[in-house]
Amino acid sequence: MTSLTDFLTAKRTVEDRALNRVVFDQFVDALDERAATEPIRIVEIGVGTGSMIARLVDWEALPPSVSYRAVDLDAETLAVARRQLPERLQAAGYTVESTEDGMVASRETDDGADRHIEITLQVENGFGITDEADAVIAGAVLDLVELPDALEAIKRLLAGDGLLYAPMTFNGSTSFTPREPLDDRIEQLYHRHMDEIREQPGSSRAGQQLLAELPAAGYTVLAAGGADWTVRPVDGSYFTDESTVLSHLLSTIDGALADYPAAEIEPETRTAWIETRREQLGRGELTLIAHHVDVLAQV
Repeated sequence: MTSLTDFLTAKRTVEDRALNRVVFDQFVDALDERAATEPIRIVEIGVGTGSMIARLVDWEALPPSVSYRAVDLDAETLAVARRQLPERLQAAGYTVESTEDGMVASRETDDGADRHIEITLQVENGFGITDEADAVIAGAVLDLVELPDALEAIKRLLAGDGLLYAPMTFNGSTSFTPREPLDDRIEQLYHRHMDEIREQPGSSRAGQQLLAELPAAGYTVLAAGGADWTVRPVDGSYFTDESTVLSHLLSTIDGALADYPAAEIEPETRTAWIETRREQLGRGELTLIAHHVDVLAQV
């Protein structure tokens, strides 16, 4: 079974492709408009292994001066971020100095301009912190929480006309090919588990619920669009470590189905479906398409 940190690291390339670039570009443009008030203050809730920070740096999407507070509930994933981020920032041309609670990265661009990112990494519940941010990033997070409470907590963080960028909010479709006879039933049970059974809150339709909840919570939706994960083999092989994403998802589905009584799905049936999918993965035949929604909103 793959670890959570392996999964979070491996899905970076999947999400690079999936991100809705119209929504992303509008977020970047909105940050630039606020760059006169330096440094731009960003809080990321659920930073994981630091993929969003690395992406923003690689894509040169940040304003010249940024204060970046990155929080996550999981100490192990945050420790991986602390180890991996310096190398990723250095690969993008930054000089990185470690600090007690994070790092400072800086570089001079070809036109002589200075860029400076001060990153703080904290094990923390992002919905409980007090801060004042120009933007909050909550990627692949808002399908794991009680939305009304989360949006109120984020609103307390945002200063003035602050931005909420919520990419990769899951929205109700997890499909595989080649198709199997039980696929529709498996998907239904998996999504129902998100809605009704697991201890963690959240919803299998969080993307569309987010679009409905934001105006009610006092936000203006600036942009929204689909962001589908597509993980597929080419000539029997997966790009980089993306087979890890499929392996982890299969384990997650198996664990969810195991919570159902035999009257809902017999253990032998569940095991047979998972084993078939794992065999297809091992042969480089399995493809995943999972639907998400990217949203940019403003208070």
